[in-house]
Amino acid sequence: MKNLVRVAATVAWLASASGAAMAQLLVLEDAWVRALPPTMNRTAAYMTLINRGDATAEVVGGRAELAQTVEIHTTRDVDGYRRMEQLDSISIAPDQRVRLQPGGTHLMLLGLSRMPAAGETLPLCVGLASGAEVCTVAQVRTAAGRQSEPGHHHQHQK
Repeated sequence: MKNLVRVAATVAWLASASGAAMAQLLVLEDAWVRALPPTMNRTAAYMTLINRGDATAEVVGGRAELAQTVEIHTTRDVDGYRRMEQLDSISIAPDQRVRLQPGGTHLMLLGLSRMPAAGETLPLCVGLASGAEVCTVAQVRTAAGRQSEPGHHHQHQK
């Protein structure tokens, strides 16, 4: 029985160490959060994810101080409409860069306690399938030049 406990503890420690090592090899660059009107209870975060490791990194969500939930979403064209759909994860191969950007894959910050204002900074973490997190500080800013066009339709789907 003691040996079984030792083996289980060793496996848990190795998994934790492996997750921590992967977290050190995933880099978050140019993170920013879109500032929206204060009446909104959700916004989006964008950044570039860079895997400098030798194994695939699997991003499964995130965490932000002001948000109840952080989900991965992507935007797709469906029957002439732009639709957001929730994704389970983002796989980032070794030496790959994945850009989270407006109109594409991004993080949705949902259930905000308040809308952060342009010029603020917001601690933001992405969660890995291993249970590890990689954190950064995101700038809050408006999306200059990204105004909706007349007749542009956008639907949110889970």
